[in-house]
Amino acid sequence: MKTIKNIAPQNTSINVAIIIGFAVVLMSLILILNRPEPDLKAQWLEQLADKFERSAVSSYYQWEAEGRPEMIMFVHYNAQGRETDRRPVRIARNGWPKVKPSSEGCADLWRMLINVPMIIDGFKVFGEFFPGKLDNDKLISARCRFRLSSGPYFDYHIDNGTVNFASH
Repeated sequence: MKTIKNIAPQNTSINVAIIIGFAVVLMSLILILNRPEPDLKAQWLEQLADKFERSAVSSYYQWEAEGRPEMIMFVHYNAQGRETDRRPVRIARNGWPKVKPSSEGCADLWRMLINVPMIIDGFKVFGEFFPGKLDNDKLISARCRFRLSSGPYFDYHIDNGTVNFASH
């Protein structure tokens, strides 16, 4: 009686190499396709923070150039250099835009300085007032925080016009 020989070679090293190659390709695809998306809302809020700070600094220099009045007329321009809007801005004695000590005051400041709705990609931007502390009857460290419901925010420091952006 004849014995039947196995026609398929039993080369396990080739099979293992094919499986390892397939696993490497699969893992590479997973890593390439599973990259986190950029946080566009944080990027937009950061751009608005930069615009906010530039507008605050511009209002300070305009206040200086106009002889330190109690109010200036802040003019907004589009990318082509055409005027789009004018907003009166009350200026504090230190030369920075004056803020009513409330969250509504912070929202008013947003509208005066950057003249865009408080919405990013359909999400509301919240303006919150933080009173800081009194030092010799002078309010220091008071700030407006502009934030989304969670994640990134920026603080506008009322006493010196600086802006600090933070993303979580």
